[in-house]
Amino acid sequence: MSSTILDIAKACGYSKTTVSRAFIDPEKVSMKARKAIYCTARELNYTPDAIARAMVRKKTDNIGFIIHDQQYPVVLNPFYSPVFEGVLETVKQRGYSVFISTESDIHLPDGQVYMKKQMDGVIICGQADEETVRSFRSQNIPLVILNNYLDMEDLLCITVDNYEGSRQAIDYLVGQGHRKIAIVSGQFSPYVYTERYRGYIDSMAGSGLPIRQDYIKTVKPDIQSSMAVGNELLSLADRPTAIFATNDVIAIGIMKAALRHGYAIPDDLMIIGFDDSDYSEIVEPELTTVRIDKFELGKIATQRLIGLIEGDAPQKETIRLKTTLIHRATA
Repeated sequence: MSSTILDIAKACGYSKTTVSRAFIDPEKVSMKARKAIYCTARELNYTPDAIARAMVRKKTDNIGFIIHDQQYPVVLNPFYSPVFEGVLETVKQRGYSVFISTESDIHLPDGQVYMKKQMDGVIICGQADEETVRSFRSQNIPLVILNNYLDMEDLLCITVDNYEGSRQAIDYLVGQGHRKIAIVSGQFSPYVYTERYRGYIDSMAGSGLPIRQDYIKTVKPDIQSSMAVGNELLSLADRPTAIFATNDVIAIGIMKAALRHGYAIPDDLMIIGFDDSDYSEIVEPELTTVRIDKFELGKIATQRLIGLIEGDAPQKETIRLKTTLIHRATA
């Protein structure tokens, strides 16, 4: 039979209340008492009941990391894997645990949001809708939106300056003398899609370049779909001399198409991606891309969520991380 708090109290000479408080609210117990209680607990092989502790504290020390089904599993996702590493490091430092769920996991058949495990707060990644946010709020669960922005009252969003990142890419290509610049946009959340597309449009217009509809493509962000779009663009009678892809995977698919057409990169065609995933340095030639500090993105989102949980962070805030154009061999 496992030991109980009563056994610890009897063995170390402190009251049941003091022993209980040493595990539930240790800062309210003297260092001398804590040392004696913890030493006795080890000798008796006592493990605190996490469920009972959570009920007393009204806190589980668990947070949820919710990702869209299309981005799952996290560990294989070139964007969200380093984001999740930032989350993991932060929860470890702050004494929390993190559970991964997909968008479909948290919805009942009637559309209501339901978490299988009790969570103190949640991080919702990428595509998020106002109804899901309202459902969490109705359950008094703090939340942070990561890699997205929703214009809602008292909402904390951690995202990236996607607009400026796109402008950096296009301005660079224009500076290299290109006038025929295409964009291939991934089918991401409306916010990410719009901001990266808007940066392209404004940079082209600001340079006095025409916006050609046959140079504007939207694609599912995978290699095969991107290769197909690359073939379309490179088969045009008046083909682009540079292509901006709003995702590294898309850029790599276009690279494959260009190489199979016999084009030299970057001499015949310049290509720039977005995200600076690990793929960008694996491919040859290495990909010029817009860097996002994905680890920092996950770290800040988790810090802000824990701040909400513990009552020392603003309810409404939008943080946009800066981007950097990383010059490699494709542009």
